[in-house]
Amino acid sequence: MSEVERLFTTRFAALMKKAENRPLRFRAEAEAAFAACPRQFRKMARRLNRTVPMSLEFFMQWRGELLPRLETIQNAPHDPQLAEAFKSALLAENEAQRLEVLDSAVRQRLAQERQTFVNTRYSKGERKMYELALSFVNQPMDVCNEQIERYVAYELYREAAKASGVAVVDANKNWLARWRQKRRVRRQTRRLEKESRRRLAAIDGEIAAIEQLNGGLPARLFGLKIDLVTVLAARQEYEKALARLGKKSASSPAKRLDLYQKKTEAIRAGYLDSVPGLSNLSDVQQALKEIDAVLLAIFDLDSKQRNAMMSAMKQYRQLVREREALAAKIEE
Repeated sequence: MSEVERLFTTRFAALMKKAENRPLRFRAEAEAAFAACPRQFRKMARRLNRTVPMSLEFFMQWRGELLPRLETIQNAPHDPQLAEAFKSALLAENEAQRLEVLDSAVRQRLAQERQTFVNTRYSKGERKMYELALSFVNQPMDVCNEQIERYVAYELYREAAKASGVAVVDANKNWLARWRQKRRVRRQTRRLEKESRRRLAAIDGEIAAIEQLNGGLPARLFGLKIDLVTVLAARQEYEKALARLGKKSASSPAKRLDLYQKKTEAIRAGYLDSVPGLSNLSDVQQALKEIDAVLLAIFDLDSKQRNAMMSAMKQYRQLVREREALAAKIEE
């Protein structure tokens, strides 16, 4: 496990998922992260590396340990109690004198904190690393923070690209390296698009075949946005209620129709509420005819047909999910 993966496990896992599901988008983001991290800073970070601390560990310690202390010191002049104490103890009789004294104290304490932070991690015998670390921490806090975030993003995308095999062009590499990277990107993109589009065409064919089962019943279900499981549950309730009726009532068309309408009332009402533009009763009646035709067709299926329909709908949902995933995969 790389250092950046160990320190940023959740972010790294998210990038790996994106590289798998949205490789073209991942590549675009990675190239932006690479471009935002200059070669000079990468070189400096590599030179800071040793067993303890590694460069990323050093940067994270700066952010987690030193930065909060620097911010506390930086905000000290805004503390009214401290300002009053300085005014009384040092006889700073006006605002200008007080600010001058506080500013001097703040600068001194900031320098001491930065020096201490570096001293505890690199010895003066490690002159180059010591000077590099000191020059880094002596920058303004916001500059350090931005440089760290860009470097972390660069390392995360670099490791994720390497682990996932997604080719990326690094704008900060030399022209020969970029040329080789671009060639690999083109080959990889062409292969991905060819394979994805071939599979998308096959999926469309399988979906079209499913939609035509039972005289196009699945296509009508999808068109009306009706859930097959809900309809089959209503049919089961209808069968139970029908079995509880007497033989004479159960054979009555009027009784069976009334029972059907009661058991499908929620489905039909929900459908009517979802249809826009039902401004008059004739429109409502037409919409009811459409949904009733589909519901009755499902009610009339025998057990073998119902099982086949359930299996086909499950396969359909899987194909739709696969199609969406493939479409996202080749979307930049």
